[in-house]
Amino acid sequence: MTALDGAEAVAFAQSVLDSQPFSVLVGAKVEAMSPAGVVVRVPFRRDLTQHHGFAHGGVQAALADIALTFMGAAALGPSVLTSEFKINFVRPGLGEALVARGSVISAGRRQAVTRCDIYAVQAGEEKLVATALGTIVTADVPPAGGGA
Repeated sequence: MTALDGAEAVAFAQSVLDSQPFSVLVGAKVEAMSPAGVVVRVPFRRDLTQHHGFAHGGVQAALADIALTFMGAAALGPSVLTSEFKINFVRPGLGEALVARGSVISAGRRQAVTRCDIYAVQAGEEKLVATALGTIVTADVPPAGGGA
């Protein structure tokens, strides 16, 4: 992924999401993608909420996993998997969208530690709702979009 420029990297990353039925279901869209960071947006919809009307924690966790793994792929190459991640929910998510901003903390040859902050966007203002830390590892899997 690191060999692609901004527009190509975003298009490639979006094609990966578009090949994943769950990512399509939640409406995940890549807004920016580079070795320095990724931005992924999910629209706030009633069917993605929990019983109090807040963004469901499972949707936030899925958004974090997407951002964490994209950053791992930016550091290690496209054949990666999430080994583990931890998420802290810091406030309820309400608004028009959830936005994840991911980055690489450290990367070696086979493993990257990545982080992601998730914001709820309401009236143009972003408020932190969750933060996640993950370990992404290289895997013996076909490259994204490669079939199977």
